[in-house]
Amino acid sequence: MTSDRELHLRAEQVLRANDVGGAYTKPSPRLYPHQWNWDSAFAALGWAHLDWPRAVREIDTLLLGQWTNGMVPHIRYNPEVTNYAPGPEWWPDVPVRRRGELTSGISQPPVLATAVYHVGMLAPDERARREWWTRIYDALLEALLYFPRHRTTGGSPLIVVVHPWESGLDNSPRWDFATGQGYQPSRPYRRVDTTIVDPSARPTGKDYDLYMYLVELFASLRYDLRAYLPRTPFAVYDALFNAAWYRSALDLNRIAMFIGRPPAVAEERLRAFRDAYHETLWDERAILFRDWDLRAGRPMPVDTLAGTIAIYGGLVDRDRASRILTRYQERSRGCVPLPSTPPDQAGFDPVKYWRGPAWVNMNWMLVRGLQAVGLQRAAADLSAQTLDLVRRSGFSEYFHAHTGQAVGGGDFSWSAALVIDLLERPEAA
Repeated sequence: MTSDRELHLRAEQVLRANDVGGAYTKPSPRLYPHQWNWDSAFAALGWAHLDWPRAVREIDTLLLGQWTNGMVPHIRYNPEVTNYAPGPEWWPDVPVRRRGELTSGISQPPVLATAVYHVGMLAPDERARREWWTRIYDALLEALLYFPRHRTTGGSPLIVVVHPWESGLDNSPRWDFATGQGYQPSRPYRRVDTTIVDPSARPTGKDYDLYMYLVELFASLRYDLRAYLPRTPFAVYDALFNAAWYRSALDLNRIAMFIGRPPAVAEERLRAFRDAYHETLWDERAILFRDWDLRAGRPMPVDTLAGTIAIYGGLVDRDRASRILTRYQERSRGCVPLPSTPPDQAGFDPVKYWRGPAWVNMNWMLVRGLQAVGLQRAAADLSAQTLDLVRRSGFSEYFHAHTGQAVGGGDFSWSAALVIDLLERPEAA
């Protein structure tokens, strides 16, 4: 079996092979050639163990695509790459701060501030950490506050997700309610993903019809939630996205304290967010958090791994975290840990993207969350199982829910980066 040292070395090789000019890390060699938001945040965690200034450049480059309203888009396009679809032509008039930047018009789960906190804690000395955090703090603050300022509605502090891509879990069964309505964009589009990897492991044509319809609609409304809500079939409180925002708020507050700034988010606002998260999304019968469909005004009765990420977010105590994990593991018998959708959930598919396969980044989030609430044994077990999965099948994008076989893009950056972090930091900081 591959030793920890050999695994670490191979992970480093993957990151270095996906390094684009020392500026950003493409998620995989061919499938994703641009810079993706949460991919780069996770990649920076790996780089911080290998080359701390390179980790800093990863974050700095991502922030070049920030909008005037603070949003960090889900894609920052490399203008030298022209064979990717959908390209920046689908996202006109993006209000970028830096002239000439090409970006998408939506975001991704906001893990950036958390990554910056952990990268900073790995700085070679306190002075380097302080200087970097001070230099980028205002950009991080604007990125975090974009969501309560521009993505809330109806008096709730919970954040509205406007596109399945923005959730990070593109074709999750949670979104089938919208996919099945037959929406299509007004003009043709092309796909590149299915020419690179097995189409059976990717979102379907019906999925993409919805994706492109929503892209076209949101762009036509100048990326304005107030104009979008009355017209879109897709507007949700996503359990994962909101948990990631809360975790980032806590971690940005830690950065603020270190550099002598006021809290990024005051305790009373954090308390209101926690209360709303539990009151709106918790389902006691499922022992899981469920998403909320704003258009229908009701919870969505679909259970996926996203409903456990409150553990990572710092939104549950030890006892509830243990109940959530235990129940999800019981429902996932016969699967490698942890399937993105449990096999007893309608819509489960062991090979198709976010409908069942296991992902290193999701396991990493749960490992760190379990450690934080004191469930050290459960965290160690999940970490060891994740590392063994990669030893057997390589640094794949995701893994077949039943066999653990590599699926999707190969030599995937966040799989490599987070393996490095698990090996280097068996305990969370």
